[in-house]
Amino acid sequence: MSNTSNAFQGQYKVNLVGCPSLTDEQRSAAELRFRMALEFAVGGPEYVLPSLQAYMLAQTLTEGLPLEEASEAVEQVIALWQNAETDAILAAMRPLGDNLDNARFEILPI
Repeated sequence: MSNTSNAFQGQYKVNLVGCPSLTDEQRSAAELRFRMALEFAVGGPEYVLPSLQAYMLAQTLTEGLPLEEASEAVEQVIALWQNAETDAILAAMRPLGDNLDNARFEILPI
């Protein structure tokens, strides 16, 4: 049964860190909102880790280069992840208010 659960979850875990004032329920709800919005933006749970890995590779490959020297494909990979992550953060944090400047989401493979 746990194999099915891991496959359904895309084999990653989301942790909201840097906001000790939240209750466990608020934190869990924010993590779920983040996860759902991120999965929607990238096309499903199975695409979260590959999208994140592609983004990290693209960032590494273009580090120190002027943006105009990056290929269109690399620019699209970077933009896809940045837009998906931004949308997910907004969806997760909007109900919690504005006093969470140090909050961030970690995506961890399981």
